[in-house]
Amino acid sequence: MNVTSGLQMGAQSVHVETVRKTRPVVPVLVGPVVVAVRGPSRSGKTALVERLIEVGRGRGWKVAWVKRTHHQVDLPEKASGRVWSSAPAAMVLHANDRVQVTLPAAPAETGRELSYVPAGMDLVLLETHTPERFPTLLSDQLQPADGEHVIGRFELYGNVEAAAAAIPVIAGFMPVDARFDAFLRAALALHGGHGCAGLVLGTRLAMAGAGALGIDVPDRDKRLTVVSETDRCALDGIQAVTGCRLSKRSLRLLDYGKVAATFIDEWTGSTVRVSVRGDLRERVGAGVDADGRHAMQRQAYGTWPVDELLDIRPSTLVLSEFEKPGKPRRRVLCGDCGEEVSDGREIETDSGARCRPCAAARHLEG
Repeated sequence: MNVTSGLQMGAQSVHVETVRKTRPVVPVLVGPVVVAVRGPSRSGKTALVERLIEVGRGRGWKVAWVKRTHHQVDLPEKASGRVWSSAPAAMVLHANDRVQVTLPAAPAETGRELSYVPAGMDLVLLETHTPERFPTLLSDQLQPADGEHVIGRFELYGNVEAAAAAIPVIAGFMPVDARFDAFLRAALALHGGHGCAGLVLGTRLAMAGAGALGIDVPDRDKRLTVVSETDRCALDGIQAVTGCRLSKRSLRLLDYGKVAATFIDEWTGSTVRVSVRGDLRERVGAGVDADGRHAMQRQAYGTWPVDELLDIRPSTLVLSEFEKPGKPRRRVLCGDCGEEVSDGREIETDSGARCRPCAAARHLEG
């Protein structure tokens, strides 16, 4: 899960005091935003969280709450407590007002806890006693720890005022482009969580291609076919955005080693090819060390205007009937191995149809 780590963000005091910027503000590429609410017991953390959830919900945000507790969750005399004592691998309790999922205890690690947060959240409020690496709303009963990124302070009975001041600051952390954010999250999940520059670029490329044809993505109407010219990281971005897959025959691969793809509207016949501009790499991070260059590329590929990243042009690519989605158009049996060959992939020889491996073997023997 990308939780804005490594991204520069603005900061200001939650009290109505002097506004103090500590870091330059740059767009956040992907959510959810994680904000720690830190303070000792009975300092007003939960009251502030409650207010932040209420105000955030009013803004249309999906807000999750994460907290470590030493209290017992299920009462021993209740059914859930008795069942939990038998050590199930998981327990799901469906009540009138909620669905509660309980899992066995694991080491108290913030990364592990955040991994349980459902997809699609905009904001995660992490209620904690200990310093965290995230932007933090800090109780006025504590002093900031070394390196702690404090974006505001709160006091015991000041949750309404503190939340009102904190919400605009948190809003400034939110991804600038919510649609791109959703697609990039899907791409990250498909790519195993690694948000490399190629994945970001593939996501933008796919959004541009589908947008040029006016097709809603991910495509669920079998309208879009994509022919990719790369089998590298960008391909996962293309798949995540479009919903096209090799297994559905809506994605074809012509591995030319280019970050480019052709988008075909099966309903109208319209076709566009989207390619990365050849000078893009020179314009982003040239002369910078690898780590710095990759960070610059991710940021640029996620935020630059489309025409600074990509070329979009009509295409004349036409797929044969054997390359289109749908049921196999033809099936034949190989005259040597006897296995079935679909979709015109057989080779016609003087002695009849052969699969490609058998035809190649006959050629070598001849």
